[in-house]
Amino acid sequence: MNKKTLLWSSLAALLVVVTLIQFIPAEPVLIPARLPAEQREAHRVLPFEGIHNFRDLGGYPTLDGRHTRWGVLYRSGHLAEASRSDLTNLERLQLNTLVDFRSGAEKAEEPDRLPEPAGFQVLEIPTLDGGDNSVGDEILSLIETGDFDGFDPDTFMIEANRQFPSTFNSQYRQFMQAVIAADGAPVLWHCSAGKDRAGFAAAILLRALGVPEKVVLDDYMLSREYSLAARKKELLLMRLLKGEEAASKLAVLMGVERTWLEAAFEEIDQQYGNFDGYLREALELSAADIAALKTALLE
Repeated sequence: MNKKTLLWSSLAALLVVVTLIQFIPAEPVLIPARLPAEQREAHRVLPFEGIHNFRDLGGYPTLDGRHTRWGVLYRSGHLAEASRSDLTNLERLQLNTLVDFRSGAEKAEEPDRLPEPAGFQVLEIPTLDGGDNSVGDEILSLIETGDFDGFDPDTFMIEANRQFPSTFNSQYRQFMQAVIAADGAPVLWHCSAGKDRAGFAAAILLRALGVPEKVVLDDYMLSREYSLAARKKELLLMRLLKGEEAASKLAVLMGVERTWLEAAFEEIDQQYGNFDGYLREALELSAADIAALKTALLE
């Protein structure tokens, strides 16, 4: 056998191996709610192949001595890169509702991949959309141009988070009503990276359930590692094309800081007196609504 024939034979064998690998079923994702209680916390982050920052919000303590239920409250990044295995594992979660906080432009660029048929309701609640506010457009423009000169990402994100409980009350009111309507059936919500819009949604829901503010902030901060890991390619490209300073500022935007969510909570206190006032006035939740949430989502 000559060298040319050997080369083509090797390439053909490699193609066969690659093809076969694609059809090897992936290991099922461990679902925390189906594990022994003592193992659930270690598996809070569900390791989907193409869905980043996918977390179960179960097991968090409340001020009245209860805990959030496992297997009913999920948050994540977008589903545009979901693998076939991911779609199978999504079906195993038996979702009732999926909430998408992304803008129309974001959804057009990276449409979610969903099981067919989905088997659950898809609720679109565009937040930080150009139609409501220029924040989303400004972030996209910065990323596209790489022109971060004079831009302070930390200040920018603090101001953006202050807008969640002021400019976007109708969106988060709709989100809370969707969770109430699910009546304890599993709900998944996401934005792009699953950290800001989805992070604020998780924060107000957990606080409404009576989870202490410190625990809520700790959950919020879990997104930092997973969000940055999901955007490694974009950060590398920015570093190569625009330099270290631009990449560093983009990295701040793609992470999370405790002060960002604290700024949103401060805005709530300033506008509504306290968090109960926010629930009542901005989100229009009655005492019966809060009681229904606690009955459905706590144990």
